[in-house]
Amino acid sequence: MPLTHTLKQPFRDAMASCAACVHVITTDGEAGRYGITMTAVTAVTDEPPTVMLCINKEAQIIPILQQNQNLCINTLADHQEDIARHFAGMTDLSPEERFEYHIWHRGSSGQLEVEGSLAHLHGSIVSQQEMGTHIVFFVELHEIKTAAAESPALLYFRRSFKSLM
Repeated sequence: MPLTHTLKQPFRDAMASCAACVHVITTDGEAGRYGITMTAVTAVTDEPPTVMLCINKEAQIIPILQQNQNLCINTLADHQEDIARHFAGMTDLSPEERFEYHIWHRGSSGQLEVEGSLAHLHGSIVSQQEMGTHIVFFVELHEIKTAAAESPALLYFRRSFKSLM
């Protein structure tokens, strides 16, 4: 048995011990509208402002993102756990119905922003790399909005949603 297989569960357990901000990634374009809840969102550089998203290759959003190329990263506040659950597929809502339960606005890029989020980061995929079970997307940001309110962030820690409060 390869060593990497024996490290799979300990790796997952260790990563579950790392608190992470919860985001809903939305995309809308030729391939349609779709959203997904994620914690694997990381800053890469501020010149140019770039983030990376790590998404399982089996996720339904992959071909939609690859065709649309544009997206919005909505950083959720702690009162938005219901949104996180909807877009994580933890409820019985279809991918299209998930957008009906929340208030959305369009940024200047045309991408969807969920009202009440701490930040909206609009960008375009500039590169992607396959790594194991995931695809890593590098997204160059071209519009960033942050909320004036000082709501705490929604976190994911030890496989459940938490608040900084």
